[in-house]
Amino acid sequence: MKKIYFFFLLFFSFYNHSHEFNPAHLILNEESDFSYSVKLFYPQQYKYNSPKIFYPSNCNFSKVSKSSNIKNIIESYKLVCAEDIKGKDIRFENLDFLTDALLSINFIDGSSYESIAGSRDLVITIPLEQSVYPVAYFNLGFDHLLKGIDHIVFLICLIFLVNGFINLIKVVTAFTIAHSITLSLSFLGIVTISQSVIEALIALTIVFVALDVVENKNKNFPWYYAFGFGLLHGFGFSGALSEIGINNNELALSLLFFNIGIEIAQLAIIPIPFLIVYFLNNNKIFQNIQYLIAMSIGGIGVYWFIDRVVSIFQ
Repeated sequence: MKKIYFFFLLFFSFYNHSHEFNPAHLILNEESDFSYSVKLFYPQQYKYNSPKIFYPSNCNFSKVSKSSNIKNIIESYKLVCAEDIKGKDIRFENLDFLTDALLSINFIDGSSYESIAGSRDLVITIPLEQSVYPVAYFNLGFDHLLKGIDHIVFLICLIFLVNGFINLIKVVTAFTIAHSITLSLSFLGIVTISQSVIEALIALTIVFVALDVVENKNKNFPWYYAFGFGLLHGFGFSGALSEIGINNNELALSLLFFNIGIEIAQLAIIPIPFLIVYFLNNNKIFQNIQYLIAMSIGGIGVYWFIDRVVSIFQ
């Protein structure tokens, strides 16, 4: 009966998709006073419903030329404004829940500004003075985890396997240190692995922990397992950041803020499911619910793995 249920869930999971977090990116490079070269990158899946950008009323832009790469549509044009855009608003539209837009402006005086717009906050006001800290990358890291469905379901299964607060600290710390290492190494180009391969392996880690929950084998999930899985997930975290790049002079600080954003989002997710597991772990009804959740996640993970392996050879 359990096997029949599992295969039913596997079949059902074919209707579920793991949406990759791939934000739009608007880059303005000032070439002369109030005149900018502009590039807008956005995911291929939005080519029929592209992000709309509304500049200050005293700005005009030239004809848009389009090109593309494997993941993104690229729009290029010139923007000429009658006065400085500092202190003015730029508004984005057609951003859904899974798409944010990073704005990067490089001014002719050497200063720069970056911010992020999302479906909840579509307007960016460009400050009169340059920001000291690259807060946009904190927001980007935070959103990357919260909108990365595969990372979230992995964390949920990981929490199901943790027994006790001390073990939770060990597992989370190991996972955090590991993915911080590979995130940095991957983004800096020190270690390069195909993103398609990494995404397939991440799906496999989800299947592994889901099966461990289902079989109830390991109540004290070893921290070194979490460290190994964290190394793989770190390569995945670097994917979105590598796609948009860092367009300022604060490479190390931007990378740090992106990683901190991921950690804060991770810490925001963990407490509630951990407390539920801690207080209801011996409850028979909860054990059945946990079993069903793990079976569902395992089935979806199998589908994601097959789908991503197939995409490697396409």
